[in-house]
Amino acid sequence: MKKVLFIFLVVVACGIAVAAIAQVTQKGNLSSEMIRVAIVRDAREAYLSIEGQYRLRDANTGKVVGQGLRLVRSRIRLLEKGILAGLDVYPVARLIIEPVRDASIIVNNHRFRGTVTLVRTGPHHITVVNGINLEDYVKGVLFHEVSNHWPMEALKAQAVATRTYALYSVNPASKDYDVTNDIYSQVYGGRESERYRTGLAVDRTAGEILVYQGKVLPTYFHATCGGMTEDAKELWPKIDLSPLRGVPCMFCQDSPHMHWKKNFRLRDIQLVLNKHGYKMGLMKDIGIVERDRSDRIKTLKITSRDGQELTISGKDFRDIVGPNALKSNNYEISMQGYYVDFVGKGWGHGVGLCQWGARGMALQQFTYKQILAYYYPGSQLMDYHDLLKSALPVKEENSAKPVTQVK
Repeated sequence: MKKVLFIFLVVVACGIAVAAIAQVTQKGNLSSEMIRVAIVRDAREAYLSIEGQYRLRDANTGKVVGQGLRLVRSRIRLLEKGILAGLDVYPVARLIIEPVRDASIIVNNHRFRGTVTLVRTGPHHITVVNGINLEDYVKGVLFHEVSNHWPMEALKAQAVATRTYALYSVNPASKDYDVTNDIYSQVYGGRESERYRTGLAVDRTAGEILVYQGKVLPTYFHATCGGMTEDAKELWPKIDLSPLRGVPCMFCQDSPHMHWKKNFRLRDIQLVLNKHGYKMGLMKDIGIVERDRSDRIKTLKITSRDGQELTISGKDFRDIVGPNALKSNNYEISMQGYYVDFVGKGWGHGVGLCQWGARGMALQQFTYKQILAYYYPGSQLMDYHDLLKSALPVKEENSAKPVTQVK
């Protein structure tokens, strides 16, 4: 197996795609190597503390509108005249908080590096955005995605995937943020989520990303594939890329998510389907209509006790029931009267990097480059730092719209 992977790696490695970073640079704020993370969204209030010296700026004009040495925990909210922060009201729509030197900004009891921007997003709602260096962002993500006790090569593979997905998600400068801090982007915990070994993995892969045919690759990842990763086009038809087609995986057998069983009341499934617009009566049966080539459920047929039938995709059914309740789309169904058992394998959508598989490969002495080449076949590893100064024109069709990553 190692020999096959080594030959495969030699074939796909090398080649710098200049247009990849030109694309991202054209899209927004990456030229400064910063990424904007929404850490609070559309809230009526939030709580802010600042330990150390800071400045406040009007984001629209850049003008300094306030400064201080320390801010005790204070409520942030909107008033008719502007944004209330501390004891003062600032008549602006967007207020940037800049730490001076090593000052720390704390929002809702979580500590963050970089700047924090308060944005009016409605008559009574505010969004809080953390502007942070890309490498520091990756350090704030890794601990939430993989164990910091895993082999270093697995951590490095995850660092590259995390960094690449962040770049893929960069939005135009007209948008308030690039990514969120939850499962719809990548879970990000700020400064408090940094750990020594995950920090090493980020530092040892600094700047490295994956590209394919001159574009930043949407490096989806998931916990456990259960034996084979998924074709991205099965979930997102517009994303039909060779590096995101399923590959066999025999490396995640030790995952605690390899096998699972979940029992539901049929009544509960009926209620959640009705809540999402599917009018179903009392349910009698759930049957598998079709599987895809990775053995995941492609289509289901649900039958009610009055003979009504509903055909629904496996993806939509899992999204409705809950991706944490129904861990994957690879399962068998066992009807138990008014209950149903789902007996499945793996956890997550199955596309791209299998995190427990990466761990298994690292334990077998594969390098992070070999791991990435296996789970993203045909992609190229590159360093984006050398290309940030490029200003090559990029056609509109080269800009891919990010798809949220709900694992």
